[in-house]
Amino acid sequence: MVEHGQPYTAILFKFVVLVGLLYMPVLVFHLGTWFPFAGASGYLLWELGRLHRAYGRVTGHGDEQRRAGREGCDGPTTTAT
Repeated sequence: MVEHGQPYTAILFKFVVLVGLLYMPVLVFHLGTWFPFAGASGYLLWELGRLHRAYGRVTGHGDEQRRAGREGCDGPTTTAT
């Protein structure tokens, strides 16, 4: 898990370790050599999604979009008396 302030080198190190771990079945079972890189790339995409969501929360950009979506679907939140 990537913590706040963790350098990108730690993410890349985890990627390399994951490729190494996924390469063991390739050597044993003679699978395709693309397999470890495809599996580890899934990890990189997952991390990218986490960072994207975190930056959206920090900037508040996602909150504005959600509020605008709610007002557009439900109408105005105030009622006339």
